[in-house]
Amino acid sequence: MLEKIINKPMDHISYHGTNKENAIKIVGPPSMLDIEIGKGELGKGFYTGTSIALAAIWAQNRFPKDGVVIEFNISPLNFVKLRGHMIKTQADVLSKWKDLKKADLASIHTFGYDYIVAPFATIEEMGSQFKFESKLAEDELKLANKNIFLCGS
Repeated sequence: MLEKIINKPMDHISYHGTNKENAIKIVGPPSMLDIEIGKGELGKGFYTGTSIALAAIWAQNRFPKDGVVIEFNISPLNFVKLRGHMIKTQADVLSKWKDLKKADLASIHTFGYDYIVAPFATIEEMGSQFKFESKLAEDELKLANKNIFLCGS
């Protein structure tokens, strides 16, 4: 039984909301994804989330005419090679976000891992966010299978 579970293909799938122009650059070929230009609640990096709904809503609100969602599917063999760090509570994420904003570090802060997994600071019960922050993580995102989904207008 355990062997069947171990051999079952389970990929890391997450979603990123953006616009068509950025999606074409991110997906490629070649992929122009760059973790150095993104920032969010937890500092510099490329953000994805486990909820396609949140990615779609974010893309539709930010890019009403050309919002898209990119689905990233990283091979489990590659994903487990990345070093991760978990922030467990929404309160901890919110506190870190406030600290980064106060110190004006939101565009440069990293934790020193390949990725961070955490709840969202201001959204409850809607999955987790991933912040990819290392060159190794960037390379894995570039190698990941990617699909683009056009959002409704």
